[in-house]
Amino acid sequence: MASTHPTPDAIRKIVEEVLRRIAKQDLAPHASPGPLHTDAVHLTDKVVTLHVLEKLPSGTQLVAVWPHAIITPSARDFAKEAGILIQRNQSKHTSAAARLFVIAHADCHADAARRCSAIARAVAGSQQLPASGLTDIITAMATHASHDGARAVLLTGRPAAAVVLANRSYSLRAASAHDAGALLLAAKDCVANLLIVDPKHFSIGSLERICIDFVDRDFGPVPAEFSIQNDSTDKPCACSGHAH
Repeated sequence: MASTHPTPDAIRKIVEEVLRRIAKQDLAPHASPGPLHTDAVHLTDKVVTLHVLEKLPSGTQLVAVWPHAIITPSARDFAKEAGILIQRNQSKHTSAAARLFVIAHADCHADAARRCSAIARAVAGSQQLPASGLTDIITAMATHASHDGARAVLLTGRPAAAVVLANRSYSLRAASAHDAGALLLAAKDCVANLLIVDPKHFSIGSLERICIDFVDRDFGPVPAEFSIQNDSTDKPCACSGHAH
């Protein structure tokens, strides 16, 4: 008796049926729909697998996925055991969707160009700046922040120097740290629009997730304490009560 093999069309239909059933199962309460959550880790994957969730930052409690993302059974089981809530977003923030995200590297000996390209692929609507010196790159980022309201990430082997240079600009508020959690906390604290990262401390996947989260987050208004006081030199010194 001659054996028969499934045709490509039959295989395609089987795969579509499996994906349809997985998507139907994802309507369970654990993958609840809701508005975009500012404290969530945002994933843009069309299929959320166990491998994707295993790479999340330690301590993650909330993951936001797109409305039609497929969540595999193993990913759902992992999330349940780890206490991670998976939330489906009804829509993206218009402001986040329209915001320009600028990516660049300078004075960096790691594989920065490849990492920048990976971030550009992960963040929709991003723009890469051509390689240049640290001062030139920060000047270009300041221009984008001032004119376009852009957020940015800079990969550099000189993060301390880059933070000093960036924060001289009225339009930039730079944050830097050596791990994802501390980096995003610092960004929230200073309502950062520029992340300065030494790539040797981060994997490519971690950088992608950090940037996706950063560009979507709403940090709120810039605190008054960060406003530039142009006449500060004319005001009395708090320690003496006399003008210097």
